[in-house]
Amino acid sequence: MQRVFCVHYSADSKFVLTGSDETVIRLWRSAAWQKAGPQSSRERAGLLYSKKLLERYAEHPQIKRIKRHRNLPGMVKSISREHSNIKESRRKKEENRRLHSKPGTVPRIPERKKTCGERNFSFIGPVPCCTLYNMYT
Repeated sequence: MQRVFCVHYSADSKFVLTGSDETVIRLWRSAAWQKAGPQSSRERAGLLYSKKLLERYAEHPQIKRIKRHRNLPGMVKSISREHSNIKESRRKKEENRRLHSKPGTVPRIPERKKTCGERNFSFIGPVPCCTLYNMYT
C-alpha cells in the first residue's frame, strides 16, 4: 500500500475505509479482533453476556487486563518483537560506545529525535495499517 490519503468510518463504525494514491479503496474492520461474518444466536447471547459482565465488573484489576487484551496476527507480533529487539540492541550499542569513549564526545540524543530521519517504507506488496503502526511506535 502506498500513501493513505483519506480515511472514513462506516455509519455503524464497524469498518474503516481507506483510500491510497494507487487508487485503491480498502475495507478494514475497526475492531480487528472481532469475528467477521454472521453469528449464531448462541454466539450473540454469549457475547452479550460477556459484555454485560465486563460492564458490571469493570473496575476489577483482572477484568481490566482482559479488556485491554487484543489478539494480533502472528506476522504483526513477530515484526513488532523484531523491531523492539533492534531498538534494544541499538540502545545497548550506544551505551557501550558512550562508556568506552571520552566523556562528552558521544552526545545523548532522545529517542524521539533519532527516529525522525530513519523511517524506511520499502515494503513489498500491501501491508496492513496496523503493521505500519506497530513497526514505528
